[in-house]
Amino acid sequence: MDAQLSHVDPNKVSATYNHAEHVEQRRRMMQDWADRLDLFEQNMVEAASMPLTVHLEGVPLLSDEEAASAPSRPAEAPLLVVAKPVDAVPLVSVATHRLPAVTLPRSAMEHPLSDIQRERMELVDVFEAPHNLPVAEYAKMAGKSRRWISYEIKAGNLLALNLGNRGQRVPDWHLDPVKHALIQAVLKLTRGTDPWQIYHTFLQPRAMLRGRSALESVTANNFDKLIMAVSTTVKESEWAPQQARLA
Repeated sequence: MDAQLSHVDPNKVSATYNHAEHVEQRRRMMQDWADRLDLFEQNMVEAASMPLTVHLEGVPLLSDEEAASAPSRPAEAPLLVVAKPVDAVPLVSVATHRLPAVTLPRSAMEHPLSDIQRERMELVDVFEAPHNLPVAEYAKMAGKSRRWISYEIKAGNLLALNLGNRGQRVPDWHLDPVKHALIQAVLKLTRGTDPWQIYHTFLQPRAMLRGRSALESVTANNFDKLIMAVSTTVKESEWAPQQARLA
C-alpha cells in the first residue's frame, strides 16, 4: 500500500531500487479496487462491499488448530499466521461485470438510433477530429495567449466551431500561413454565416480542383480564385433554403 501511494524512501539510493517493489501485488490490489468501483456503478453494493480473504500464495497454510495456537508462541519468535481462504462463493462473477475501459463501439449499441441522434453523433465526431483543437491547445501551438485567441475568434479572424457545452475548437488549418489567409478572406466575405457551413465548404471536393478541396489545393497562384469560389459556394448554400421555402 505504501508503495502504491508513492511513500518514497527518503534514501535516494534505496528508493531507486525499491520503486518497482511489489508490482504484482499492487496490480492485484488496484484491479480489486477497480472491480469494486464497477460493481458500485452497477448498484451491486453488497458484492462491492464483500470483505477480502487475505492469504499469501506459495506459503503453506495452517490448519485451524495451528492458527489458534499461533498467538501463544513466544513473542521473540514472531510468526505470520496465514489462515485458509474462506470457501464462500463470490456473490457475483466479477469478471463478467467489469465495465469496458473505453466506450463501446456505436455498432454495439442495443437500440437503433434516430436520424437526429445519428446526425448529432456524426457532428461530434467531426468536432472532435484531431485537427480541430481546443482553444487553449491552439493558443499554445500558435504561440499566443488564450485571451488573444478568444479576441480573434470574436473579431471574426479565426474559424471557430461550437457544439453545445463542449466549448469551442479551432481547426489547425490556421497554423498554415496560406490556409490561414484563405480562411480569413472567406470569413470577411461571409460574415454572419454559420461557421459549420464555412467549415464544410472548405472541405468540399471541387471539379475545378480535380476532386480536391480548396484547403488541399490552395497556393499563392490560385489564392484569389479560391477565395471567390469558396465564398460563392457559402452564399449559395445560404440562399438554397430560402428559395426552397419560397417555392
